[in-house]
Amino acid sequence: MRHSFRTISTTVGIVGALLLGISPTSAGAALARPAPAPPPAPAPVPAPAPAGGEAISRNTSSPENSRSLSAVCYFETRGDYVHVSSSAFEASGHGWWINGNCNATLAIVTVQLQQYYADGSWRNAGTVGSATVRSGGGAGNRATGRAGCNSSSLTGWRSVIDVDLVGLADDPGKLVTPGQNIYCRR
Repeated sequence: MRHSFRTISTTVGIVGALLLGISPTSAGAALARPAPAPPPAPAPVPAPAPAGGEAISRNTSSPENSRSLSAVCYFETRGDYVHVSSSAFEASGHGWWINGNCNATLAIVTVQLQQYYADGSWRNAGTVGSATVRSGGGAGNRATGRAGCNSSSLTGWRSVIDVDLVGLADDPGKLVTPGQNIYCRR
């Protein structure tokens, strides 16, 4: 009676699996490549900032072709904490600027919302808000980043705000608002 090497190997594998208490189907599956881990889910921020509030970053600027320190001017980048919008079921964050002593009347303000994930990372979410506005803030004088909520699960949010003065070179600094837990998950 002749047995092929393949038949003997298969028989030994099945018998070994049965002796170990593993089904033959599972034994074959164990040799297959493991399934990739599912991506982390959005999650609440472990140590959120107090509810409501505003963040401020002090910045510098100078005329585009000037290397003189005497030409440096100052302005502030400001933004409120991300919150659920009063007009729609979405996360919302605003950004604006306050002129210190710069020879600029307009700035391009950009607001990017970020959602916190269980693996400790922040990821961009929603629509980037961008507007060319005058100094001061207030309705109609700020940029708004938005992200629609898919559920009301408690989730961590923050915003990244960039101000670029029109006609002046400014530092590359961006304001990152403190993490805020709100009942909105994208």
